[in-house]
Amino acid sequence: MKRFALLLSSFVILHSSFAAEHRPNILFIYADDWGFGDLACHGHPHLKTPNLDRLAREGTDFHQFTVCNPVCSPSRTAIVTGQYPARHGVHQHFAGHAENVARNMPDWLDPKAPLLPRVLKEAGYATAHFGKWHLSGGGMDISAPLPAEYGYDDAAVWTGPSRSVFEGTSVEKMAGDAHDKVGASFQTTAATEHALRFIRSVKDKPFYINLWLHETHHLVSATDEDKKEYPDTAEPQRTYYAAVTRADKQIGRVLALLDELKLADNTLVFFSSDNGPENSQAEPGQKLYHSVGTTGGLRGRKRSLYLGGVNVPFLVRWPGVVPAGRIDKTSVLSGVDVMPTILAALDVKAPAGYQSDGINVLRALKGESFKREAPVFWEWRGPHSQEADWPTHAIRDSDHVLLHDETFARVELYNVITDRAQQQNLADKQPALVTALKSKLDAWRTTLPTPFKQSGARTPPDKPAPAAKKATTIDRAAVFKRWDKNTDGHLTLEEYTDGLAKKDDAPKRFKAFDKNADGKLSADEFTNSPR
Repeated sequence: MKRFALLLSSFVILHSSFAAEHRPNILFIYADDWGFGDLACHGHPHLKTPNLDRLAREGTDFHQFTVCNPVCSPSRTAIVTGQYPARHGVHQHFAGHAENVARNMPDWLDPKAPLLPRVLKEAGYATAHFGKWHLSGGGMDISAPLPAEYGYDDAAVWTGPSRSVFEGTSVEKMAGDAHDKVGASFQTTAATEHALRFIRSVKDKPFYINLWLHETHHLVSATDEDKKEYPDTAEPQRTYYAAVTRADKQIGRVLALLDELKLADNTLVFFSSDNGPENSQAEPGQKLYHSVGTTGGLRGRKRSLYLGGVNVPFLVRWPGVVPAGRIDKTSVLSGVDVMPTILAALDVKAPAGYQSDGINVLRALKGESFKREAPVFWEWRGPHSQEADWPTHAIRDSDHVLLHDETFARVELYNVITDRAQQQNLADKQPALVTALKSKLDAWRTTLPTPFKQSGARTPPDKPAPAAKKATTIDRAAVFKRWDKNTDGHLTLEEYTDGLAKKDDAPKRFKAFDKNADGKLSADEFTNSPR
């Protein structure tokens, strides 16, 4: 009997070890401001996206996937928490402390929140985040938590804390932020190199990697070499197309490595975008001149709750599980579904007490019969600078989307299956449905925390910091320690610049700190300066 028990115990241990080793890897590729129409496989007549087209061909292309907010930080918050960003006080993109306070936002996503990377790390996954971060603000008045506190074993980023994405790459000399013409042309290349290196280093254990691209956020830029792909295309399209194709090539490098290491069949790959395309500007020299992405005929763009702002590409490949070459035009999927679905696919338990706003949509991924029962909700507290940006709240329930403004004076209702372009407002024709959807939307709003408070915020969002005391919120000693990459006790101009969110006047600000004009900042100079 004892021998049988011992054999049974050994079998359980071996089975558990085998199951852990054969859990699929996860690669989540998240683009920035990349519109639904910015893919050749979505009908774009000029763009070359052969690697994304390959993903669609070898997996399933979901046309009814929406993100949970029409801008960056809240959209990303939903992906990694499986909860609506409003639950975490994330309503717009993270910025400097004063701007976050004005928006009733914390300075960063609370690392104590339920987080996909932490859950997977605890389940034995190697975890990494390479590329854009933007789950915290920028600026010297913020000392944000590092990615390690969110559950990542490795990270290299821009628009956030941690080492620069350029550090240790072949394009390190091209370092710059997302608004720098040179830097913007090489950020995704740098992030991809980190991802390739990480995959090689952990290839014998399951991994979860976020590869969050720069493209096609402004500044949209391209090198002369990039532009050779489109020799006969006029500006501003030439630069935009070249940037898209450059990003597609980097995705191709990762797919090729998965093939080389024979990991492709056991890797669940996602490609999506954080929101719809940016609104372009007409004049050369304007910062959004090259932002000419397309929604594929959907109404609205970035910052809009019309589908053009939130209905983005969603390609999923998992050979043998997700059907190849399938286009799904009916399954209603949301950004908050990503975490519960990945946990279900991996047979990993959610944290105790965790309640996702999303649902497990693995049936849809597998190509099985799927009908969403739960509504999808949106909240937009940002500016209304474009006509299409007017909605502040929206709900999708089955085939219908209801949108309304702050006062409920303007209401629109669309059947987005028969009227995907949202041209036929049905509100006057179906008042009972308007009332029913509004009731569900109002009920959802009552579940949101108000006023929001977060333990990591410098100041409770509902109590703006007095201007005279603003300097006391800056933990410059912590900032200095984080920016001092080589730990030599000094900041070079390069280290100082890398740490800044806005780098335009970095040399001037550096000089103001450098009291003895020796070209480097001591901890005392940096910490005790009145600036």
